[in-house]
Amino acid sequence: MPRRKLDPYRFPGVRGLPDPGERNARNPLPGSGHPTGGPVPEERRRLDLYACLTDAGIRPLAADLRAIEVLSSVDDLTHSAIRRWISGTS
Repeated sequence: MPRRKLDPYRFPGVRGLPDPGERNARNPLPGSGHPTGGPVPEERRRLDLYACLTDAGIRPLAADLRAIEVLSSVDDLTHSAIRRWISGTS
């Protein structure tokens, strides 16, 4: 059912939204400000590193932020080795 045929009193949120499949319709909803497709690889590796340190009971100090930034910029293979060393798994 097209959205324009819905009762605006029962469905007040659909007023002004384009129908699915409507071409050249602009999205009236604001974006979140985050890039689509999830975090960039460096951000993902940084979050993984924080999670690994937390699991190991290591609380990074403020002075460690630069080291975490540098370690997050390495490739995925090196990053997985770093996480393995921290967690002590083989």
